[in-house]
Amino acid sequence: MDRIIIFIDNSNIFKGFRKYNIKADYEKLKTIVTRGRNLQGIFLYEGVVHPMSPEKKKWYEDLSNRSGYVIKASFDKITFNAAIEKKVDIKIAIDIISLAYENAYDTAVLVSGDGDFVPVVKKVKELDKHLEVWAFRYSLANALKEELGQENIFYLNDILSKINIKKL
Repeated sequence: MDRIIIFIDNSNIFKGFRKYNIKADYEKLKTIVTRGRNLQGIFLYEGVVHPMSPEKKKWYEDLSNRSGYVIKASFDKITFNAAIEKKVDIKIAIDIISLAYENAYDTAVLVSGDGDFVPVVKKVKELDKHLEVWAFRYSLANALKEELGQENIFYLNDILSKINIKKL
C-alpha cells in the first residue's frame, strides 16, 4: 500500500479558504487527501505572529491531539505593522527531501500551489518518489503543473463543499 506524508503550507491555502469564504474542517481535508492510502504523517506549516492568540493555540492543540497533525509554526517578522512570513517554504522543502532520503514515504502530498517547490519536485523524482499537489486553481503555478503532470494535480476547489464547516 502506498505510504504517504502530507505537507500543508497553511499560509498558502488559508488565503484560498478566505477567498471562497470557507471555514475548513482539517480532519475532513486529511481524509480526502489521504484517499485510503497509508498515512505516515501530516505536517502543517505556518508563519505565526508572536504572541500567538489563545484561539490559534487551541486550534493547534486540537489539530495535534485529535487529528495527529504535527504543527511546524515559525514566528514571523513584523515590520511597519505588516507580518512577513519567513522560512516556511524552506522548512517544507527540507522535510520533503530529507524524508524522501529516509524512505519515510512513497508519495509526498504537497498542499500548496507555490511555484517555489519546482526544484523540490525534481529532487523527489530523482529519488524515485512520487509527489502530488493539492492547490486552488487560481494559485497553482504553471511551472508546478508542467513539472508534475495533470495526473498528479488535485484541486481544493473541487472539495470545498465536503470540507466546509457548515454554519448553524
